[in-house]
Amino acid sequence: MKQEDATPPRLPGDVGTTPLRGQLDSLTGSQLKALLMVAADPSAAADGTAVKLADAERLLAEMSGGRDPGALLATAASGSTSVDELVRLKDLAKAWAGEAADHLHRDAARLLYHVAVAGAFVHHAAAISGRPLKKQLRLYEEFADAWTGHAIGRVFREAAGRLSRE
Repeated sequence: MKQEDATPPRLPGDVGTTPLRGQLDSLTGSQLKALLMVAADPSAAADGTAVKLADAERLLAEMSGGRDPGALLATAASGSTSVDELVRLKDLAKAWAGEAADHLHRDAARLLYHVAVAGAFVHHAAAISGRPLKKQLRLYEEFADAWTGHAIGRVFREAAGRLSRE
């Protein structure tokens, strides 16, 4: 194997530095996924979110058969939404993610899923997912950063704060 064959390909915007193996090994699963998404699609969001808010609301409206575009995420983020309704939204989102037509629809469904789970935790101290919430800490921190200034960002920030104190 020639030396140039062993050199990893450069990503757009690379200024000549090659990441060290240790740097790549230290990436979390979601960080690696975001890196691969950007590498595969340079138009993907730089902050790691595959779908923007308006797109997520539109995609969720499509999957729900035309429901008000902002209603699902707003309902999941609202403190007045009951645990039973949040479980229903979580289950619906899980089903939509499983049958999504493409990665954007799947990402929108997963966002709704996580907003419902985080909302139940924040507003009702309820764990409605089979996965331990503590394992969602890093993801919730990333979502909080990605959705700053929106109700869902506040829900993720509060959930991440509480989980980090546990």
